[in-house]
Amino acid sequence: MNRVVVLFFILCFGRLFCQHTFSIVAVDTITGEIGSAGATCGDSIIWPGTPGAYIISDILPGVGAIHTQALWIASNQLNARVQMQQGASPNQIISWLVAHDVQNNPQSRQYGIVDFHNGTSRSAAFTGTSCFDYKNHILGPNYAIQGNILLGQQILDSMEYYFLNTIGCLTDKLMAAMNSAKVIGADTRCMVEGTSSLSAFLRTALPTDSYN
Repeated sequence: MNRVVVLFFILCFGRLFCQHTFSIVAVDTITGEIGSAGATCGDSIIWPGTPGAYIISDILPGVGAIHTQALWIASNQLNARVQMQQGASPNQIISWLVAHDVQNNPQSRQYGIVDFHNGTSRSAAFTGTSCFDYKNHILGPNYAIQGNILLGQQILDSMEYYFLNTIGCLTDKLMAAMNSAKVIGADTRCMVEGTSSLSAFLRTALPTDSYN
């Protein structure tokens, strides 16, 4: 097991960053608040020069949120933001990203996108066939949950259940979703660490907040 994990990290470094494991983007359609949360078995020590899990998150206050993960690359994330700023819907953004992947390698990517458009939310997700198993995504009208290198479908299902069934504000719901995935090996690379992940983040933005 240790040899497999070490080899996996070496392969990941050779392909930029093997990000991300489990994450959620969501919109509160009453307040217009937009949220983004995720976790991974990597941090700023393993990936020097990065903020760890947070690297995948991009929120445009009052507009939407984008997660670019699996084989993460900054140019794809920037392109996704530009598309959202230009008014593209989540589905249109993903279609554009797949067609214009900067390394012509879209099947190694995973995306989760939500937006807040004319008082309603829209969501879309994409899981490339070359992402590491277990991989999948779940969509709801105001959320997208996605993951790769997972223990199994139960991680995503649990996140969805607690997001939908937690009473409180958007931050409470996102925290409940993330806590529900806090099981040993949720990111299978962290099985030997005896934890779910090594770094995590949770961000929310009101429509009146400034970018970042």
